[in-house]
Order: sequence, then C-alpha cells, then structure tokens
Amino acid sequence: MASDFIAQLRQTYDALAARLEAADFSGADPYDALNSRLFARSPFASLPLARLVWQQLFRRSPFDFRSVTGVAPTTNPVTLALAARTYDRAGEAEKSRRAVERLLAMRCDPGRYGEGAWGYPFPWQAKAFYVPLGTPNIIATAYALRAVHDCAPRLSLDPEPIVSGAARFIAAELVCKAEGSGRRYLAYVPGSDAMVHNANLWGAWILALAAARGGPPAWRALAEAAIEYSLQAQTPNGAWAYGEAAHHRWTDGFHTGYVLEALHLCRTLLKRDDMAGPIARGTSYYVDTFLRDDGVVPYYSDGSGPLDANNFAQMVITLDALKPRLEWESLADKVLAAAIRELWSADNAAFAYQRRGARIDRAFYPRWTQIWMMHALGLRLH
Repeated sequence: MASDFIAQLRQTYDALAARLEAADFSGADPYDALNSRLFARSPFASLPLARLVWQQLFRRSPFDFRSVTGVAPTTNPVTLALAARTYDRAGEAEKSRRAVERLLAMRCDPGRYGEGAWGYPFPWQAKAFYVPLGTPNIIATAYALRAVHDCAPRLSLDPEPIVSGAARFIAAELVCKAEGSGRRYLAYVPGSDAMVHNANLWGAWILALAAARGGPPAWRALAEAAIEYSLQAQTPNGAWAYGEAAHHRWTDGFHTGYVLEALHLCRTLLKRDDMAGPIARGTSYYVDTFLRDDGVVPYYSDGSGPLDANNFAQMVITLDALKPRLEWESLADKVLAAAIRELWSADNAAFAYQRRGARIDRAFYPRWTQIWMMHALGLRLH
C-alpha cells in the first residue's frame, strides 16, 4: 500500500486517539438509557417492556436525550481493555499501565464475584433477561482479562489471581445445561440461560487460558464442552446464528468475527488441530459474506442493515488473527479505506456510529464505535 495511505491511517489514528484521550475514554453508549435519573424515578422503571422501549428510543432517535433525562457519561471496561492492548502493541507502556490500573479498579464486587469479573457501567434490558448495574458479564470479563493478561509482562504485573478469579466466576455463575441433552454451555450473565455463541466461546477462552496456566482439569473440560456446543451449531456453509432463542436467529458481521477470533484463541491454547476445519470454513463464509469488493462490511448476512464502524473494525481484528500477514495487510487496507471513506469525519476526529443511506448518525460512542476503530488502526500501524 502506498506510503500516502499509511500516512492517512496514521493521521486518522492520531486524531482519534487524541479525541478519546481528551474524553478520558468516557462518554455515551448506545445502551446506557437505563442510567437515566428521570426514568429511574418513573413508575415504568420496573417494567421490562418499558425498559426495552426506553433503550430503543435512545438508540434510534436522531436526538440525544441524555442531558435532559440525566444520563451521565461513563467509562466502559471494554473501552479501557482495548485501549490498553492498543497502547501495549504500540509500545506506549505508561498509557497501557494507566488503562490496566483503571480496569482493575472497575471490577465487580470482589467479595461476591472474585478477583476477575467485570460488567458494564449501566443496567440493561435484553428481550430474554434484565441485567442490574454492577452485574458482571462474560464479554466485559473476557476483554478485560485479555488486556490484563496480554499487558502484564510489560507492566511487572502478576495476572494469575485475575485469570484464576475469572475462571472461577465463569465456572460458578455461568455454566448452563441444554434442556434434553445435558450439553453444557456458558451464559452471558448470571441468572440467565440465554445461549449466545460469541459469549459462550469467549467464556470458553477464559477457562482455556486458566487451564493452560495450571488450573484444574475441570476448567478445560468446561471449555471443551462449550466449544463443542458452538461447533455443533455451525451451519454447513460455515455460519453461526447470534444465538439459539427465536429472536436471536440472525447472523451479522461483528458477532461472526467475535466467534472466529475466540475459536482461534481457544484452539491455540488447547492445541486442538481438529478445530482447524470449522475455523477455516467459518473464515471463508465470513470473508465471502461480509467483505465486499469495495471494502464495505455489511451488517447482516443478507447485506441489509446500516453501515456500522464495529463491523469494519472487527473484520480487521479477526483477520489479523486468522490470515497470513501479507494477505491480512491487503484486506485490512481495503476495509480501513472503506471505513474512512464511509464513516470518518476529520472535523469531528471520530467515526460515525452508523450510516443508513444518506443519513449518518455521528453520536460519539467510545465503547461501541471509537475504541474498536482505534484498535483496528493500531493493529495495522503497529
């Protein structure tokens, strides 16, 4: 790729990093509506349907209601986790250290959940379950743990208590059995049995990591069971639905990327060559379905939905793990060029949240949008 394009990537990365740093990695989130002080005082706050409607209002409206409804900016552990790993790869040890220290201070109630559990800084309502503020979830825990583990060697930090603590949390709180078969998988949050494949496999990665570092064989057995559950759910063409509930049967780009990335990491830890075939089949499906010739990454497998920066970023991140370096650079450059063309605003020093035709939503979401693009750019540049 021409040096002028690399210079454009560097300029974009520097501007975006500076904007995130100026915001202290804090801001709004597409799912923070239930932090509203106004809504919390209303008679509807205890009703699941009302909570869902309130969240969707914030997500879909062209107007930002946060200031008038009392939703304060928050910092998400996923944002800090990706920042820490991006800085670590770039050799910026002090910035990485500060992000990891903030991460460790954000753990959910150690007295209840142990040394390695993280959640989101807002309550949220899914169709299948409600998650109160302070509840850890498998995704935030996995990304935070990966940052602590990967950055620890450069920070003189012993990750062992955090790794084993995360595995204990998963094993104690999130193991579910499928009705009728007894097959085991890992839930997204405590108290729910909703089966979501990317959450299941990131939980398997936590257990596999802990087992590889000397944890009990039971942790590896749980990881193997969870992996097998999702491998059996892969369709003949290589795809995965988001989950198994009737309202989770779609297939989208970034969740497919999460599944493949987690499978690759699990295969490496567990040294399971038999996983190569499903990963290769899934990767072929992912690239053929979600990477257009012009570099655009569509939202859903049928090509519908908005352009979302998360899809572009995760394509780069997933292929960084799965593709040979030279081939990856070519694909990454195509995707990043499209992301900048379609969603970047130099005036705002930020990527748009979503684009639907001519309508562009430029809400500044550190966790959902900006940090993923910073990380993807950082992978290509460093």
